[in-house]
Amino acid sequence: MQANFNQLKVVGLACERGEKTIFAGLDFEARSAEVIHLKGRNGSGKTSLLRILCGFAQPIEGSVRWNGTDIRENIADFCLETAYVGHRRGVCGDLTPLENVRFANALTAQGSDTACRDALERVELTHVAETPARLLSAGQNQRTALARLLISDAALWFLDEPFTALDAAGRTIVELIIAEHSKQGGISIIATHQSMSLDRIDVRALELDPL
Repeated sequence: MQANFNQLKVVGLACERGEKTIFAGLDFEARSAEVIHLKGRNGSGKTSLLRILCGFAQPIEGSVRWNGTDIRENIADFCLETAYVGHRRGVCGDLTPLENVRFANALTAQGSDTACRDALERVELTHVAETPARLLSAGQNQRTALARLLISDAALWFLDEPFTALDAAGRTIVELIIAEHSKQGGISIIATHQSMSLDRIDVRALELDPL
Protein backbone atom coordinates (compact mmCIF):
# COMPACT_ATOMS: atom_id res chain seq x y z
CA MET A 1 0.00 0.00 0.00
CA GLN A 2 1.26 3.48 -0.84
CA ALA A 3 0.88 5.13 2.54
CA ASN A 4 0.46 8.81 1.72
CA PHE A 5 -0.03 9.44 -1.96
CA ASN A 6 -3.26 7.82 -3.14
CA GLN A 7 -6.23 9.69 -4.53
CA LEU A 8 -9.59 8.62 -5.92
CA LYS A 9 -11.24 11.37 -7.96
CA VAL A 10 -14.78 11.27 -9.32
CA VAL A 11 -15.78 13.77 -12.02
CA GLY A 12 -19.26 14.33 -13.44
CA LEU A 13 -20.46 10.84 -12.60
CA ALA A 14 -23.98 9.80 -13.65
CA CYS A 15 -25.71 6.49 -13.14
CA GLU A 16 -28.79 4.99 -14.73
CA ARG A 17 -30.89 2.09 -13.42
CA GLY A 18 -33.24 0.71 -16.03
CA GLU A 19 -34.22 3.84 -17.91
CA LYS A 20 -34.06 6.13 -14.89
CA THR A 21 -31.12 8.35 -13.96
CA ILE A 22 -30.56 7.97 -10.22
CA PHE A 23 -27.73 10.47 -9.79
CA ALA A 24 -25.83 12.82 -12.09
CA GLY A 25 -23.05 15.40 -12.00
CA LEU A 26 -21.40 13.77 -9.00
CA ASP A 27 -17.95 15.16 -8.10
CA PHE A 28 -15.81 14.27 -5.12
CA GLU A 29 -12.37 13.02 -4.20
CA ALA A 30 -10.85 10.91 -1.45
CA ARG A 31 -7.23 10.95 -0.39
CA SER A 32 -5.04 8.70 1.71
CA ALA A 33 -6.21 8.26 5.32
CA GLU A 34 -9.74 9.50 4.58
CA VAL A 35 -13.06 7.79 5.22
CA ILE A 36 -16.03 8.73 3.05
CA HIS A 37 -19.39 8.03 4.71
CA LEU A 38 -21.83 7.53 1.86
CA LYS A 39 -25.35 8.45 2.93
CA GLY A 40 -28.75 8.56 1.26
CA ARG A 41 -32.26 7.20 1.32
CA ASN A 42 -33.09 3.79 -0.12
CA GLY A 43 -32.93 4.03 -3.90
CA SER A 44 -30.54 6.98 -3.94
CA GLY A 45 -27.84 4.90 -5.62
CA LYS A 46 -25.33 4.11 -2.87
CA THR A 47 -24.74 0.51 -3.93
CA SER A 48 -24.72 1.49 -7.61
CA LEU A 49 -22.10 4.14 -6.89
CA LEU A 50 -19.87 1.68 -5.02
CA ARG A 51 -20.09 -0.78 -7.92
CA ILE A 52 -19.06 1.95 -10.36
CA LEU A 53 -16.20 3.11 -8.15
CA CYS A 54 -14.70 -0.37 -7.93
CA GLY A 55 -15.13 -1.03 -11.67
CA PHE A 56 -17.96 -3.58 -11.49
CA ALA A 57 -20.34 -1.31 -13.44
CA GLN A 58 -20.01 1.59 -15.87
CA PRO A 59 -21.43 5.10 -15.47
CA ILE A 60 -23.45 6.68 -18.26
CA GLU A 61 -21.35 9.83 -17.86
CA GLY A 62 -18.23 10.92 -16.05
CA SER A 63 -15.04 9.24 -14.91
CA VAL A 64 -13.38 7.62 -11.92
CA ARG A 65 -9.66 8.32 -11.66
CA TRP A 66 -7.14 6.57 -9.42
CA ASN A 67 -3.93 8.53 -8.91
CA GLY A 68 -4.67 10.55 -12.01
CA THR A 69 -5.54 7.68 -14.37
CA ASP A 70 -9.01 6.63 -15.48
CA ILE A 71 -9.63 3.22 -13.92
CA ARG A 72 -10.93 1.93 -17.28
CA GLU A 73 -7.46 2.28 -18.78
CA ASN A 74 -6.11 -0.57 -16.65
CA ILE A 75 -8.93 -2.11 -14.68
CA ALA A 76 -6.92 -5.24 -13.77
CA ASP A 77 -4.24 -3.25 -11.96
CA PHE A 78 -6.85 -1.04 -10.31
CA CYS A 79 -8.70 -4.08 -8.94
CA LEU A 80 -5.51 -5.15 -7.17
CA GLU A 81 -5.70 -1.88 -5.24
CA THR A 82 -9.28 -2.47 -4.06
CA ALA A 83 -11.24 -4.61 -1.62
CA TYR A 84 -15.03 -4.83 -1.73
CA VAL A 85 -17.52 -6.21 0.79
CA GLY A 86 -21.09 -6.01 -0.44
CA HIS A 87 -24.56 -7.14 0.58
CA ARG A 88 -24.01 -10.70 -0.65
CA ARG A 89 -20.75 -11.02 1.29
CA GLY A 90 -19.18 -13.50 -1.18
CA VAL A 91 -18.88 -16.19 1.50
CA CYS A 92 -19.19 -19.77 0.23
CA GLY A 93 -21.40 -21.77 2.57
CA ASP A 94 -19.70 -25.08 1.81
CA LEU A 95 -16.33 -23.72 2.91
CA THR A 96 -15.24 -22.93 6.44
CA PRO A 97 -14.32 -19.36 7.43
CA LEU A 98 -10.66 -20.35 7.23
CA GLU A 99 -11.10 -21.83 3.75
CA ASN A 100 -13.01 -18.72 2.61
CA VAL A 101 -10.20 -16.46 3.80
CA ARG A 102 -7.54 -18.74 2.32
CA PHE A 103 -9.34 -18.64 -1.03
CA ALA A 104 -9.50 -14.84 -1.02
CA ASN A 105 -5.85 -14.73 0.00
CA ALA A 106 -4.83 -16.99 -2.89
CA LEU A 107 -6.64 -14.75 -5.39
CA THR A 108 -5.11 -11.48 -4.29
CA ALA A 109 -2.87 -11.03 -1.28
CA GLN A 110 -0.95 -14.33 -1.33
CA GLY A 111 0.04 -13.90 2.30
CA SER A 112 0.87 -16.64 4.77
CA ASP A 113 -1.54 -19.13 6.29
CA THR A 114 -0.70 -17.54 9.63
CA ALA A 115 -2.05 -14.23 8.30
CA CYS A 116 -5.33 -15.95 7.40
CA ARG A 117 -5.66 -17.41 10.89
CA ASP A 118 -4.71 -14.09 12.46
CA ALA A 119 -7.45 -12.38 10.46
CA LEU A 120 -10.05 -14.78 11.83
CA GLU A 121 -8.72 -14.28 15.34
CA ARG A 122 -9.07 -10.54 14.90
CA VAL A 123 -12.77 -10.86 14.03
CA GLU A 124 -13.22 -13.40 16.84
CA LEU A 125 -13.99 -16.44 14.70
CA THR A 126 -11.19 -18.77 15.80
CA HIS A 127 -13.68 -21.04 17.58
CA VAL A 128 -15.63 -21.65 14.34
CA ALA A 129 -12.73 -21.41 11.88
CA GLU A 130 -13.24 -25.04 10.79
CA THR A 131 -17.07 -25.00 10.71
CA PRO A 132 -18.85 -24.78 7.32
CA ALA A 133 -20.11 -21.24 6.85
CA ARG A 134 -23.64 -22.46 6.07
CA LEU A 135 -23.91 -23.58 9.70
CA LEU A 136 -22.94 -20.18 11.06
CA SER A 137 -25.05 -17.16 11.89
CA ALA A 138 -25.49 -14.17 9.57
CA GLY A 139 -23.25 -12.14 11.86
CA GLN A 140 -20.50 -14.76 11.78
CA ASN A 141 -20.66 -14.85 7.98
CA GLN A 142 -20.42 -11.07 7.94
CA ARG A 143 -17.32 -11.28 10.10
CA THR A 144 -15.89 -13.86 7.69
CA ALA A 145 -16.40 -11.46 4.79
CA LEU A 146 -14.76 -8.63 6.71
CA ALA A 147 -11.80 -10.84 7.69
CA ARG A 148 -10.80 -10.78 4.02
CA LEU A 149 -9.98 -7.09 4.43
CA LEU A 150 -7.32 -7.98 6.95
CA ILE A 151 -5.37 -10.21 4.58
CA SER A 152 -5.65 -7.73 1.72
CA ASP A 153 -2.97 -5.21 0.82
CA ALA A 154 -5.57 -3.06 -0.93
CA ALA A 155 -5.31 0.68 -0.39
CA LEU A 156 -8.94 1.35 -1.29
CA TRP A 157 -11.84 -0.28 0.55
CA PHE A 158 -15.48 -0.22 -0.57
CA LEU A 159 -17.89 -1.38 2.13
CA ASP A 160 -21.65 -1.65 1.62
CA GLU A 161 -23.49 -1.76 4.96
CA PRO A 162 -20.58 -3.46 6.76
CA PHE A 163 -22.42 -3.49 10.11
CA THR A 164 -25.28 -5.65 8.84
CA ALA A 165 -26.14 -8.52 11.23
CA LEU A 166 -23.35 -7.60 13.65
CA ASP A 167 -23.78 -7.31 17.39
CA ALA A 168 -22.18 -4.51 19.41
CA ALA A 169 -18.88 -6.38 19.73
CA GLY A 170 -18.74 -7.05 16.00
CA ARG A 171 -19.50 -3.43 15.21
CA THR A 172 -16.63 -2.30 17.45
CA ILE A 173 -14.25 -4.68 15.68
CA VAL A 174 -15.22 -3.28 12.28
CA GLU A 175 -14.81 0.31 13.44
CA LEU A 176 -11.33 -0.49 14.76
CA ILE A 177 -10.38 -2.20 11.49
CA ILE A 178 -11.52 0.81 9.46
CA ALA A 179 -9.70 3.23 11.76
CA GLU A 180 -6.47 1.24 11.51
CA HIS A 181 -6.73 1.13 7.72
CA SER A 182 -7.04 4.91 7.69
CA LYS A 183 -4.09 5.38 10.05
CA GLN A 184 -2.00 3.27 7.67
CA GLY A 185 -2.89 5.61 4.80
CA GLY A 186 -5.77 3.62 3.35
CA ILE A 187 -9.00 5.03 1.93
CA SER A 188 -12.42 3.67 2.88
CA ILE A 189 -15.71 4.49 1.15
CA ILE A 190 -18.54 3.17 3.27
CA ALA A 191 -22.26 3.11 2.53
CA THR A 192 -24.23 2.77 5.74
CA HIS A 193 -27.35 4.14 7.36
CA GLN A 194 -25.65 3.86 10.74
CA SER A 195 -23.34 6.30 12.43
CA MET A 196 -19.70 5.37 12.89
CA SER A 197 -17.44 5.95 15.87
CA LEU A 198 -13.92 6.38 14.44
CA ASP A 199 -11.63 8.05 16.94
CA ARG A 200 -9.40 10.78 15.47
CA ILE A 201 -10.13 9.75 11.88
CA ASP A 202 -11.09 12.17 9.11
CA VAL A 203 -14.62 11.13 8.12
CA ARG A 204 -16.43 13.08 5.42
CA ALA A 205 -20.10 12.62 4.62
CA LEU A 206 -21.28 12.34 1.03
CA GLU A 207 -25.07 12.56 0.69
CA LEU A 208 -26.80 11.12 -2.35
CA ASP A 209 -30.18 12.62 -3.10
CA PRO A 210 -32.42 10.72 -5.55
CA LEU A 211 -33.33 12.68 -8.68
